[in-house]
Amino acid sequence: MPSGRHRLSSPTAATTRRVAGSPLGITAIVVALIALTAIAVPVTMNALGCGDTRYLRVSATQSTAPVMREAASEFNSAEHSYGGECVYAQVDEIPPHRILNALTGSRPGDSTIAPHVWVPESSAWVELARVSDGGAHGIETDPPSLASSPVVLAAPPDTEGMPDQDDASWSLLLPGERDPDRPVVMVDPNRGADGMTVMHAIREHLGTGDEADTAMTDFVRDVQLDSAFGEIDLTGVFTGSAAANRRVDPVIAVPEQAVVSYNDHRADSAPRLRAHYVREGTVNLDYPYVTTTDDSVLRSAAADLYEVVRGDTYRERMRELGFRDPDGEASPALAGRSGIIAEPPAAHEDLTGDALLASVTDWNRLSMPSRTLVLADASENMSESLDGGTQQIEVAKQAALMGLAMFPDETDMGLWLMSEELGENGREESADMHPLGAADDGDVTRRQEMIEVAEGLEVAGGGSRLYDNILAAYDQVQDNFHEDKINSVILLTAGQDEGSSDISHEELIAALQDRFDPRRPVTMFVIGFGEGADERELAQIARATSGSSFVAEDPAEIGDFFLSSISRRLCVPNCDN
Repeated sequence: MPSGRHRLSSPTAATTRRVAGSPLGITAIVVALIALTAIAVPVTMNALGCGDTRYLRVSATQSTAPVMREAASEFNSAEHSYGGECVYAQVDEIPPHRILNALTGSRPGDSTIAPHVWVPESSAWVELARVSDGGAHGIETDPPSLASSPVVLAAPPDTEGMPDQDDASWSLLLPGERDPDRPVVMVDPNRGADGMTVMHAIREHLGTGDEADTAMTDFVRDVQLDSAFGEIDLTGVFTGSAAANRRVDPVIAVPEQAVVSYNDHRADSAPRLRAHYVREGTVNLDYPYVTTTDDSVLRSAAADLYEVVRGDTYRERMRELGFRDPDGEASPALAGRSGIIAEPPAAHEDLTGDALLASVTDWNRLSMPSRTLVLADASENMSESLDGGTQQIEVAKQAALMGLAMFPDETDMGLWLMSEELGENGREESADMHPLGAADDGDVTRRQEMIEVAEGLEVAGGGSRLYDNILAAYDQVQDNFHEDKINSVILLTAGQDEGSSDISHEELIAALQDRFDPRRPVTMFVIGFGEGADERELAQIARATSGSSFVAEDPAEIGDFFLSSISRRLCVPNCDN
């Protein structure tokens, strides 16, 4: 799904692109930019009698940057000097999550981009900076707002299943509430307050508990592949091309201002969009003007720049771009725009502090890639029937294929088969850990390899060496733990060891409890098959690692178990078993 900035080429741009695209052209442009920034401005300021020239770094959103640049130009033309030091304002478009990192010191490499004035899309970012581990000292605590724009759901007027403009609900973003072919597009909550808004609203709608966590997992899995990593440019989504016009149009969570901007600049062949306002209440993005520096000279310059940008000229420019006034009122110009309801929508101010962190944490845990070793039972016990006809090995095969279909390409997955007949260790390490989407030299992906192995799964006979193999698999994942992934073992088993292992069930439980590290959690997810599976013993194995277990009586329930297992990410390592 396209996202981010998509600038259209002008008719006269071809020759310029050819020159600029050459090494000589790129070098010339870089040198020119350096000369303008590092030489021309200081020379101009020094000509005014400045003892020193300083720069007021301003970071703005893509949507507000044009106005901030115009205001900065007016500020610079006034030739401001503070105690003999001249200050020149420079405006950049840097994503708010990078500014957050720079201000809190969470990523040292970002410290060089820390601005003196920050205009994110929401005070939610300021709140996040304050509650972060680093703590943003010196950041302004009550910044003034330059404009506002509510988070809305955008779709073409004829979109099937969309309600009246003033009667939308956050629930229509859930997978079961809309056409399964209609995608939802939102900003990754780590990258935008509109994405945080959606996550917070969905959590409020679903509530808490195991069922709610499973539903939240289903939602995140459904939308994460179409999530954007920055402000969504709707002209890059609804391009008006033949291919775009043939597909099922998405529903997109964006600021109202983005809908206005799109309708003003869309291609003639692209559909108009309508803003849908959520009856449960939305969040008004408030575009705060935040002074982040303690330096007295730069604070004075920031105050003077604010006096410029808060003036009638730039307030009107904000209105022209589709923003509301800071109090949420729509100007007459905005009220007359297509697809907009002028009356301020119902809003809530709950997206602060812990709620912000919870919304981002939910997303990160559920969308984080997995590193999973599948341990599949191929012992004689798997030849027994589950439901009076189907062999347990066939159900395990279905479960393995279902699991493969549910995990994304970024998942590292391996497969071990366990049986006394498969070597002296009682197992065959059929596939080592490898990303499912990665291909070998023959363009065969690991997913395709795993599907082939799963489809060929057969009973090897003998005992399972269940307890020995569980501990070996757990050690394998823990010894190769990845900090940036969810690490787990998925066990598909008839649930019977029958003395085939060197260790007992009690020794296995003690070993797992001893190995489990809440700071580096490896979690067991267990699916047992047949009447011989000891539900209590399997539950104890899972519980020792903050995992979960399930004994299958109906193969159709296995998909729900996989989904609920993934949702355990929200509570690990403190799951209530």
